[in-house]
Amino acid sequence: MPANFIQRFFSKAVIKNCSQSINKSSLTRKILLNMALRITIVVLISTIISYAHVMSNLEIQTKQQLDKYITQRGQRESFIFQLSQDNVKLLSKNILEEIKKPIAKDLNTEFNNIYFHWDDGTIRNFPQDRPIEEFDSLNFPSSFIGKNIKIDDEHKKILLTAYKLVNSYGHAWSNRFVYTYFITPNNSMVVYREEIPWGIQAKSSLEINAEEYYYTADAKHNPEKKSVLTGLFYDSTGNEWMVSALSPAYDNKNNLIGVSGQDIVLSDLMKNTINDKLPGAYNLIFHKNGRLIAHPQYMKEIMEAQGNLNIQELNNKALSHTFEIIKQENSSFGVLENIKDKTYLAFAYLKGTDWYFVTVYPKSLLSSFAIKTIKFILIAALISLIIEIVLLFSVLDKEIAKPLNELITVADNISAGKLDITLELKREDEIGRLATSFNIMATQLNTTFSNLENSKAELENRVEERTQELQNALVILRNTQAQMLQAEKMSALGQTVAGVAHEINNPVNFIHANIQYIQTYIKDLLELVVIYQEYFPETPEFLQYKIDEIELEFIKEDSAKILKSMNIGSVRIREIVKSLRSFSRLDEADYKQVDIHEGIDNTLLILQHRLKNNSTQSAIKIIKDYAQIPLVECYAGKLNQVFMNILGNAIDALTEFRTSDIIATISISTQVIDKNYVRICIADNGTGINEEVSKNIFNPFFTTKPVGKGTGLGLSISYQIIVEIHKGKIYCDSELGKGTKFVIEIPIRQ
Repeated sequence: MPANFIQRFFSKAVIKNCSQSINKSSLTRKILLNMALRITIVVLISTIISYAHVMSNLEIQTKQQLDKYITQRGQRESFIFQLSQDNVKLLSKNILEEIKKPIAKDLNTEFNNIYFHWDDGTIRNFPQDRPIEEFDSLNFPSSFIGKNIKIDDEHKKILLTAYKLVNSYGHAWSNRFVYTYFITPNNSMVVYREEIPWGIQAKSSLEINAEEYYYTADAKHNPEKKSVLTGLFYDSTGNEWMVSALSPAYDNKNNLIGVSGQDIVLSDLMKNTINDKLPGAYNLIFHKNGRLIAHPQYMKEIMEAQGNLNIQELNNKALSHTFEIIKQENSSFGVLENIKDKTYLAFAYLKGTDWYFVTVYPKSLLSSFAIKTIKFILIAALISLIIEIVLLFSVLDKEIAKPLNELITVADNISAGKLDITLELKREDEIGRLATSFNIMATQLNTTFSNLENSKAELENRVEERTQELQNALVILRNTQAQMLQAEKMSALGQTVAGVAHEINNPVNFIHANIQYIQTYIKDLLELVVIYQEYFPETPEFLQYKIDEIELEFIKEDSAKILKSMNIGSVRIREIVKSLRSFSRLDEADYKQVDIHEGIDNTLLILQHRLKNNSTQSAIKIIKDYAQIPLVECYAGKLNQVFMNILGNAIDALTEFRTSDIIATISISTQVIDKNYVRICIADNGTGINEEVSKNIFNPFFTTKPVGKGTGLGLSISYQIIVEIHKGKIYCDSELGKGTKFVIEIPIRQ
């Protein structure tokens, strides 16, 4: 065959195509850029969809959280107002019952023994010529009767009754309420306040009936005769902001004989409103008429305005929008959306008041969290893209580019007429078959030229199909691995949550149950105190019967025990929550110096519910043999995951044969080896595992548990954490019938 024909043939066919691929980077670059562009588009679309999904879920979760929070907060903040109104109702009721009794013969003597005329025209329950420091405000109320008030027997009876009952109830309520008082329509008042003799210190010109803490409940301002609250005011005597709960007392003739009152200090409420808030949010309180009670930005203005600062007076559009939106709602609590200001408004109407407690939650907090989440997803996707491109480049270079270069070299030689040259590629794939075709073509060029062109087209199609198949298989494999890893993580998380829920449930239940008893005991003791004060100093027979009936001594003893158990329960809850946070270590992404013993103990505490005995199985005994070891530099959260996996497997193994006759035991020991390593041994006395299983125990997806009970990834992940991340060792020593022991060795310093 003439050489010029061969050269002409290859110059028009093969050489032209191969010469375009001599620069292997051009073909590789084209494929890589094409794949990178397509994957990038998919990543961006997935990111946008993920952002929308995350934002939707965050909005739902946030509304649910706010609804729960505002309901609990509203109940908590309303309690003090409801309690105070109940108190003043009780005081008015008892005063009315007492004054219905006949006037005592020694009424005037008793009155004169308590009350003294002062030179300023007032009457008070303390001699004018004695130092005021001698007044025992802890055990007695102070009284004030205005100038030149004519006091008849009925008025004396009312004042003496109020004196005794205000003293009794005021002392009992002083732990929560600073002032307890009773005011009559003729400018007279009996008030109890520890350490402050208010009635003794009052100015002689005082007109009590003109004060808000009286007239708010009189017939003119309170025709419904219900318990009411005053507005916010500042008590200069006690240097405190407060409101007063008032309850009018009407006799059988519908005459107002007085007003029972109790002052509620708002310092704690205001402080808690400002400081006790959800992260990123803020709280405020306002009256339904627009008067601002508490706001983190305007506390100074509220104080300067003596509690009479109206929202409409402030140049704050967001605050005005908040007030108008909540004002238009008919419900007592809920979660609303302020579209203008891009916030959520969680509000609760405080029972017993005309106040609204509001939590303002900016929606920007949700978008910020969502953006952080999407950034993580996007970064992970970009890293995956880079890895994919690198791997694809390697495959293209090794499997396609290099064989094609060899093919081009042979084609050049054949085009030059060197027909004795053969392509030495010992492969069975498409490239290998192409080489065989080239070798046959050298000897049968005229008859196989057309077949060569067809083979080339077929080859390209098959290469593309196989490449696509490999890519699809790789995607499926990675998705499967990710799903299995996620399932393992969720399984561990489920165990953790179940343990915490189980441990928290019991102390919460018995704290709740004991509160009822304490309330009953306190009520009975208060009743007994009232009876004692009425009949003191001698104890009548019926009073002794009352003491025996309520079992006073038993109540004293049992109350202390109940309070102690409630305290133990609350401490346990804090310990469990603290242990859970310490175990998870979610905020520790870098190496930290960690107490290994603390991590093991926290893991055991979380698994405590699985260690306890039940109706069919005895408790698992934990034996600790801790040595003196230094702090270890490690990823605490990941190391705790290893402890959780190994201890969880030990519990699973022991659960299969736990009985009342066999003491299931887990032994944990630590020690320092070679001065640079710490060894942790976790052993159980279960059934053990055979040699074949032991060899494969750290392999991914290997498990002896039934379907649905395990994924086979727990110990594989543990192996990666210890060996790859911490440069340590982990191995298993087990024998059938004698139990299993896992040994972990990690360096003290990384």
